[in-house]
Amino acid sequence: MAGNQKQTGTRTLTAKAPEPPGAAVASPWRRLKIGAIIFGLVLALGMALTLFGGNAGKQGKEGTQTPSNSTPTSQAGGSGPGLKARAVKSGVPVGYPRTKDGAAAAAVNYQVARSSPGYFTDRALRHQVLKTVMADSALAGQQAQDDQTVKGLMAALGVTEQSAPDMVMRAASLGTSVRSFSSDSATVRVWMSEVVGVPTDKSKMPVSGSYSTYTLILQWQDGDWKVATIDRADGPTPLVAADQSASSTDEMRLANQEFEAPRYAG
Repeated sequence: MAGNQKQTGTRTLTAKAPEPPGAAVASPWRRLKIGAIIFGLVLALGMALTLFGGNAGKQGKEGTQTPSNSTPTSQAGGSGPGLKARAVKSGVPVGYPRTKDGAAAAAVNYQVARSSPGYFTDRALRHQVLKTVMADSALAGQQAQDDQTVKGLMAALGVTEQSAPDMVMRAASLGTSVRSFSSDSATVRVWMSEVVGVPTDKSKMPVSGSYSTYTLILQWQDGDWKVATIDRADGPTPLVAADQSASSTDEMRLANQEFEAPRYAG
């Protein structure tokens, strides 16, 4: 990083600025170091999205196709009647109506529940959340997969017991679409924005953002919607505004402390 330019806590992809004279003769070791850093960021973010996505790939092309009878659920943000969960268990809203909107709200809340810092740093909490949201047949496999992915992600991020409180891990729903619905099962697509990283000057992965679409197959079990499978696909992803720049690590750290995490739907 040239001069005394302030290191930022986030990263955005923008057009490369013109290089000053002599920049082209940079040391190959410097280029190698930059390449290693970029590879590390991509690896860590990819591991995080793998965990967000759960059983990614098990549905083949299911998560990328949009049928003509796909039904948007504009009220899945909690503004409509009948969407509120009846109770909270292990910090997760549970008890949804046996309706399309109920399934959509459950899908959003269950995915948000798997996107908090505590889910990544507290194994007991992670297992409690999964026991609450997963169908019986899918619980053991999801626990094993998430435990393995979390271990690798924490190492890639360089998160320690001391830096864990500073870790940023958030996700918010931008919209939902019910692909199919019956009284016993539902397939819901959730478009989400995600932010992950550690806002410190020496972080292996500064806070970065991404957009994903998750396809959750839900089953009606024991009087509530439960997750059977989760599939993830990239995007839709908007352009970064030309007049916006990444925040500093201090600004990102303060924002993470000041602003509450996105609320559940209903």
